[in-house]
Amino acid sequence: MRLSWGLFGIMLLAPFLAACETQVPGRSFPEISFAHETPFNLDVASIQVESQPATAPESGAIVHELPVTLASAAEQWARQRLKAVGQSGTAVVRIEKATVVEEKLKKTGGFRGAFTTDQTERYVGELAMSVTIADARGQGIARASATRSRTVAEDASLADREKLWFEMVEEIAREVDSVMEQQIRQYLASYLR
Repeated sequence: MRLSWGLFGIMLLAPFLAACETQVPGRSFPEISFAHETPFNLDVASIQVESQPATAPESGAIVHELPVTLASAAEQWARQRLKAVGQSGTAVVRIEKATVVEEKLKKTGGFRGAFTTDQTERYVGELAMSVTIADARGQGIARASATRSRTVAEDASLADREKLWFEMVEEIAREVDSVMEQQIRQYLASYLR
């Protein structure tokens, strides 16, 4: 009989406990797009995107927490900015590095620390990529990279951090796009159509 009273008690409490569950609203971020930019028409038959595997995950890497990753922004760049219009050959886009790393910062200690809101984490993002075309005419390569860092206060919410991460990834992607545009015009000019 004792078992059935315990089961009955759990059944009575279950709806109340379920009502206490807090739902975290899903956050959505816009896609980092390059569709508004004029694509580069390349004299190749195809475009291949490769991600260079990291030898080991960097200490403090937070890629799995980002709302939009640098690698996905780089892939989007390749899809929207490069267009194959030739009959033969391949342009290879290599994503050489696409990381965001969290570094812990020193907090103010003692009595003063109780009244201080410190910047407790620094996030450092880096994207490096290249576009290579090799054929009978020779080889051309365009390279671009960008790095940004931002700090965040200890009282920042998850939403604040996600917004900061997204803005940092977007800034890095835009800078790589700008540098890559110059590099392609300079080093892959003979492949432009």
